[in-house]
Amino acid sequence: ISGKDVDPSMTLLDYLRNVEGLKGTKYGCGEGGCGTCAVTLSRWENGKETFKSVNSCLAPLASAHGWAITTVEGLRAKALSKKDTKDAESFHPIQKRLANLNGVQCGYCSPGMVMTMYQALKKNPNATMAELEEQFDGNICRCTGFRPILDTAKSFASDSNTVDHVCKKSYTKGCYDQKKWDQDFPEELKNFKATKRITFRKNGLTWIKPKNSLDDLLDVIKENPNGRLTVGKTSVGIYKPSYNVHESETKGWKPHPWHLDASDPTTFIDIADVKELNSISEASVGNAKGLAVGAAVRISHVMKALKASAGSSVSFLPLVDHMKKVANVHVRDAGSIAGNLMLAKTKGFLSDLATILLGAGATVTWAGRGLDSKSATQTMEEFLATPEPPKDAVLLSIHIPYLSKNVKFKTYRNAIRPKNAHAITNAAFRVTVDGSGKMSGAVLAIGGLMEHGSAGDHALRLTKIESMLNGQTLTNDIFVKARSAIRAAAEDIVKKAGGLRAAARIACTEAFFVRFCLSIADNIEPELASGTDTVDKILYATTTAKQNFNYSDEHAPVSLPIPLQSGKMLAAGSAKFNCDTKPLTGTVFGAIVGARRPRAIIKKIDWSAALKATGVIGYVSKEDVGEASYSPMGEPYPIPHSLYAKTLFAYGAGDSVPYNGAPIGMIIAKTEAQARDAVRLVVTEYVSGEKPITAIDSTVAQQIVPGLPFLPTEFKHATGDTKKAMESAKTAEGISTVGQQKHFYMDPQFAYAIPDEESGMKILMSTQWPQGANVTIAALLKLPMSNVDIRHGRMGGAFGGKNIPVIAGLVAMGAKKYELPVYLHCDRNADMRMIAGRPKCEAKYKVAFGSDGKLNALDFQHKLSSGSSVSLGWFTNMSVGSAITQSYLVPNRNITCNMILTNEPPVNVMRGPGEIQASCHIETILEHVAHSLGMDPHEVRRANLLPNDEKVLKDNGFTDLDNYTGLKMWEALEKRCCYRARAEKVKVFNKDNKLRKKGICMIPVRYKVNIWKRTALVNLYTDGTVCVTHGGINMGQGMHVKVAQVVSYELGKLLGEPVPLENIKFNKMSSRILSAQIFTGGSTGSEGACEAARRACEALVKRMSPILAGLEEKAKAESKAKAAEEKKDGGDGAIETPRISFAQVCAGAEGANIQMTALGHWSDTKDNDKATYNCWGVGCSEIELDVLTGEMVLLRTDLEYDSAKSLNPAIDIGQCEGAYMQGVGMMLQEEVLMDDNSGELIADGTWEYKPPLALNIPKEWNVNFYSGEHKGRVLSSKASGEPPLILAASVFFALRHAIADARADVGLTDFFKLSVPATVTDRMALLAPVVQNLKSLSKPFK
Repeated sequence: ISGKDVDPSMTLLDYLRNVEGLKGTKYGCGEGGCGTCAVTLSRWENGKETFKSVNSCLAPLASAHGWAITTVEGLRAKALSKKDTKDAESFHPIQKRLANLNGVQCGYCSPGMVMTMYQALKKNPNATMAELEEQFDGNICRCTGFRPILDTAKSFASDSNTVDHVCKKSYTKGCYDQKKWDQDFPEELKNFKATKRITFRKNGLTWIKPKNSLDDLLDVIKENPNGRLTVGKTSVGIYKPSYNVHESETKGWKPHPWHLDASDPTTFIDIADVKELNSISEASVGNAKGLAVGAAVRISHVMKALKASAGSSVSFLPLVDHMKKVANVHVRDAGSIAGNLMLAKTKGFLSDLATILLGAGATVTWAGRGLDSKSATQTMEEFLATPEPPKDAVLLSIHIPYLSKNVKFKTYRNAIRPKNAHAITNAAFRVTVDGSGKMSGAVLAIGGLMEHGSAGDHALRLTKIESMLNGQTLTNDIFVKARSAIRAAAEDIVKKAGGLRAAARIACTEAFFVRFCLSIADNIEPELASGTDTVDKILYATTTAKQNFNYSDEHAPVSLPIPLQSGKMLAAGSAKFNCDTKPLTGTVFGAIVGARRPRAIIKKIDWSAALKATGVIGYVSKEDVGEASYSPMGEPYPIPHSLYAKTLFAYGAGDSVPYNGAPIGMIIAKTEAQARDAVRLVVTEYVSGEKPITAIDSTVAQQIVPGLPFLPTEFKHATGDTKKAMESAKTAEGISTVGQQKHFYMDPQFAYAIPDEESGMKILMSTQWPQGANVTIAALLKLPMSNVDIRHGRMGGAFGGKNIPVIAGLVAMGAKKYELPVYLHCDRNADMRMIAGRPKCEAKYKVAFGSDGKLNALDFQHKLSSGSSVSLGWFTNMSVGSAITQSYLVPNRNITCNMILTNEPPVNVMRGPGEIQASCHIETILEHVAHSLGMDPHEVRRANLLPNDEKVLKDNGFTDLDNYTGLKMWEALEKRCCYRARAEKVKVFNKDNKLRKKGICMIPVRYKVNIWKRTALVNLYTDGTVCVTHGGINMGQGMHVKVAQVVSYELGKLLGEPVPLENIKFNKMSSRILSAQIFTGGSTGSEGACEAARRACEALVKRMSPILAGLEEKAKAESKAKAAEEKKDGGDGAIETPRISFAQVCAGAEGANIQMTALGHWSDTKDNDKATYNCWGVGCSEIELDVLTGEMVLLRTDLEYDSAKSLNPAIDIGQCEGAYMQGVGMMLQEEVLMDDNSGELIADGTWEYKPPLALNIPKEWNVNFYSGEHKGRVLSSKASGEPPLILAASVFFALRHAIADARADVGLTDFFKLSVPATVTDRMALLAPVVQNLKSLSKPFK
């Protein structure tokens, strides 16, 4: 790359995708939190190639100077360079194995997963299974549930025992042949040395890379006093220089600190290669000998150095173990130790490194020509206490002293997710204990007590408590006194600081101190022994898993475990997603402009400053889109204006802003970066408004949505006499609350609108609902629907979040207004602010029951937050009401479900809409019944399960329980997972341990689905190949491969053998090819598409059978004639049986002018467009809880699911596991944080929103597909994409049991409220009284 072409603002990701056209590396979050953009950088050092993994979305292109970059496409380069290599043989072993082990679903995260495995094996070809599993702390997958991805990685381990239970295959342990497959390091880079200063200037920004000497660096600093020093520039994932908030938007509220960077620099000084800043050596500061680590040393290298010197200091291994939890492998490879510390110093960043180094007694050394020796070295306290660094100086090194063996040193942290999540609170405690047990040199360092985010907020030492410990022996009295003091100190600091999660920060501080004291004593009470350590050993244990199914091959290849046809291409990054489409010449780019003042009236929007910005072409606003009678998110049905603001796709002057982030328009510019930069130049003036409504508050009458005649916005259902049943039975009443969840599809919203001839518009977009998009965008553009061509290729996940066309509507209007193609791939933050996700809800219930625990009546009053409009919330609302009884028998029911309007984005559907909320509610009710009776909840559940009694079922209104297998599966799983024996072991464990508790729970699911109408077009070609176009949307659920299997089977009936799957291809969906295609969702899109395609194939087979008969007759005649000739010549005259190929039949059909195309349509005759059935399953989960900190580990999960006869068990097991883990995220950690004062979504990206990682999956995970009967449906199959999600509630209730057991130890036996998600902070709130009042903790030492 020529130096003059390097733009300092350009990221490596932008360069790879938009300049080089290497689309395999994906954009996922722009924050370094999801791993889709991971690439490997290498260079030649000390005679060998060294490697680091980076998030290319963070890494500046300029920072890659001197490095060789390997992308996912590059893994195939060596094989493809050989002339005799076939394309199928060119896939790298990692790519092939990931696909073959079914580790690919939507495939958007797959290139990042591949590169993560690659960098790990390049660094250590002999890595163990445990080491490889740890590498995935920075990669999110929303589809697979991680299990097959981990299996792939472990199959390359030196101690591998990986077995593919799905495809029945074992793998030889050990790494692949790296010499054969991996590219050699470029010769031209082997001699690279940073011996001269490099400067890149473009677009008003400057990037300076000094010579590799401290002297030159100091010169550069003096010449550029306002320059910002950088190594990996990973901080831009948190502090975003172009965050879309103009200062005019922030009056009256304070944006959260990581949302604004007021000091955007124009000059960056790259210190990554300065020699003196990269050294690691033994050194002394004063009398303290230790390890001096250069300021620019990457965090991963610091860890490596500390581990290598572990014998020199008792602090080094604890420091390494703690650093493992900091950020993720990609950030630790790119970010430096000094960069992390400087953020803590200058921005109040909640740094783990600052806290643990403060506790370890580290010092820092500055380098500067004007510094005297005294100011050149600072203690960590002195370093943190002054926000501004010394003038014209650079941090040179960090000195970590050796601590002797009589020093006790421990570090702790607590976070919403164990890794790749900022700490809520962290700590490092140190004390020297002499032979008599006397303590000295106590250091109690705590981070997180101050509200992080502002300069001056930093880790601190609790010096008064330190003095209290020094000179003392750790007795019960000293412990109680110090513990009380540390809590009081924490309360005082937090009270003054304020901020998020205040109670948790206090509780954590006390809990850490308790753990430290228990860990350094050798005379503690046995029941407290489990409290001496964290759950890390269990958390990082290697996972095991087994999958089981058993189907006949009568419909082969249907029901065979066949990986995705495009799996290898997805893993190789060569499969193209919608967002990978190469823009046409002249294409311009859009960026959404959002309002920030909910319940305020927009007075004026000033676009003038934005229009003057570089590259800006124009904008789209309310004046362009006008008003319409559709829902504000673009759903194709009218909703009264009284229920939402009057505009469709944008809000303008005179409108009340419905929620923070509501679109007011779109900037259009020549590049994506220019469009996004110009957004914050848009100035919006408001008339002061009211405080936004974000809570479900039944006292605000106007919030309740009235029933609408055309939409079931209110659900009411009554069976039996609930009131009378309540009079003569035991009753319990309470409130059950289920919070929100974001879709967090890996591939954000995308649309690309291209003006077409005759005023038409082609729109390539990520959508689950082509018909909805067609209707609303045609109305918006005032065009006939036939003039709007909605196209869809491949998208990276959806989960219900891509049903709405608001993004595409703005893009289409921009294309119409400027007569140019307009392209928009939404940035993660804007996407999450605009697209609501799963709605929050609250239920008030009263339940009547007998002494045997059987439910007799239920009064259920439910309120669901629909956001600022009805939108798609009505569907979830209706589903909660219809699904509330789940798999249980409730004879008398009075159910009312209402929708509530709040100042939040209009909710849409999300995987398992209403069903997961209903399950949480009814299971809470059963728990309450069990608590009231003093019964085991397991027995109460069993007593209420629907019986295998047709009369009872019909008498109670269940007319659709065909092929009921729920009770059989309950009994089967109870036996298979040894539930009763394990439950007894849990009781024994809990009796013996006060600071660790286990919980186990088993729950069922009944999930009603509809197979909606679907159309398929099947084209045959004269060479025997097939092309299918169907109305289903392939978004990771394996729809195409299932359709291919069915097509292969059905066309195979012609010749009695399946058509080869490799001969079946798929065309992109287009509304001009297939019109009126309903949404893909509800888990049955594949079934509908398969049946539609099967019917088309059935017609083709019928049409071509006469052709086959004619060919066979002709071939027989020719064979007979040939035999006769051979006999004349002395042969045996045997007549050969003619073999006709499928290609011959196709060619014959074309020659006979037979139509080679058939249209198939699925539409159930009863309801015209759908068929209904129930899915059944049972799940059992066991957890272990840390009572001190609220952290937990999912020990084991067993899933029993009735898939009937799965169309493809490899795909459906993946769907089952992926759904379950998405449910686990909802239950435990996917907290949707919002500022109640401003309505600002705090959790608008990976910094605060925490989907599960690989380490969150069960340590042991067993999945069994129960082969139930399901005749009369699509080849006897059942849906699998959503029902297993509900089984994740077993984790929530296992956790509830563990908390209840802990609370019972201190006499708290109430039926406490536990809401979803039960985050670590919620758990701590319930466990804090246990830690406060546990008798043995008042005298822990014997």
